[in-house]
Amino acid sequence: MRLFAIVDIESTGSVANQDKITEIAVIITDGEKEIDRFETLINPQQPITPFVVKLTGITNEMVKEAPLFEEVAKGLFELLKGKVFVAHNVNFDYKFIKQAFFDCGIRFNEKRLCTVRLSREIIPGMASYSLGKLTRGLGIGLNNAHRAMPDTEATAKLFELMYQKNLAFIEASLKANSNESTLPANLPKARFKKLPKKTGVYYFHNNKGEVIYIGKAKNLKNRVSSHFTGKLSWKNEVFSREIFDVSFEVTGNELIAAFLEDTEIKHNWPVYNRSQKSRIDKFGIFIYEDRSNNKRLGINKATNHSAFIKAFPTLSEARNWLIKKIDEFTLKPSYCGMEQFDVGDISIEEHATNIELFLEGFNLGEDTLVIKGEGRRADEKSFIYIEKGNYKGYGYYSDQENLNNVEDLKNFLTLQKETMLIRTVIKTELKKKNSDYEIITLS
Repeated sequence: MRLFAIVDIESTGSVANQDKITEIAVIITDGEKEIDRFETLINPQQPITPFVVKLTGITNEMVKEAPLFEEVAKGLFELLKGKVFVAHNVNFDYKFIKQAFFDCGIRFNEKRLCTVRLSREIIPGMASYSLGKLTRGLGIGLNNAHRAMPDTEATAKLFELMYQKNLAFIEASLKANSNESTLPANLPKARFKKLPKKTGVYYFHNNKGEVIYIGKAKNLKNRVSSHFTGKLSWKNEVFSREIFDVSFEVTGNELIAAFLEDTEIKHNWPVYNRSQKSRIDKFGIFIYEDRSNNKRLGINKATNHSAFIKAFPTLSEARNWLIKKIDEFTLKPSYCGMEQFDVGDISIEEHATNIELFLEGFNLGEDTLVIKGEGRRADEKSFIYIEKGNYKGYGYYSDQENLNNVEDLKNFLTLQKETMLIRTVIKTELKKKNSDYEIITLS
């Protein structure tokens, strides 16, 4: 007979490897009737914040004389062992319990089910799937919410209701390939199943439809799944609760996926793309020619329309980088906006030669290039268009198209702004001896 452990915990916060459990409640059921129950307060050995006290009603004074988790760990482990771990938003409770056992030297790894995910499938059309509103809508009593045993009792009644309605779905959800125990509680499985095993860009959306994270992947389905499996960071623990939908765009190859991801992040500024979002490059290194046709470098404010060769968040970072390059390539400081370092030991001729060596690392040359790759479908090809050393965009065309010249190809071009990342990616690809792409020089 399969048994289920309905569990709810209260804690000092929301991050399992930082915060601690303050209360645990468990009800053991066979899906139809209660078999056993357990509840206790836990001394977390860290302060409970006023916000959490107000939310749960559990005070520091209440847990002062409560047992430590290690004192109840053995008995709790025996109670949970071999049972299916069930909770409302199961990954939250499961991670706290697993971490607490780990801290006691106990390995805990049981099958789990989420009553949020189950109820979305078995009881569709509810206005809300939060425990309070869902149980109220179903006529299940829940008094003293945010205390462990009342929440556990309500969850147990909800689970038993779903057990009677659709036992087959519950059993199917326990299969290893179901994804029911790993996907975020609010992400419909149907949306996940639509993800192809193709290269492209994916978008996570919150409950308002807003994009909160953008990523690229060689295999969209596997990459999205990887966000919620294995050892998760605190960031993923927090932001997975905000994921209500996932959308995607197939690109056909990794180059275009990288370009689209970069462009979309800069357009949407998703809240969880922190590394990309926090780095706003305000100052750029520019190349220009003076009246005597000498190539010079300088620092100025970077804009979306300025053709800088490299950009930085601060003026000091830009200056420090440029000083290092002046030294590395033996450039004339006064021709790089650094007159104070020029002692006259580098001639104009030496500077002219050395700046060409420096620019090789950034220049796409002056040729017009087409980089052809795989398309989004088997009967389609992709292309990246670079005109006289300037990236213009990318496009797709069918194998059936009769393209005789570059003007025909440009009819399929999606114009895109060049960014430093795009230029760097292209430069890296052009340097490869064995590229996966067909590179055609047109001029």
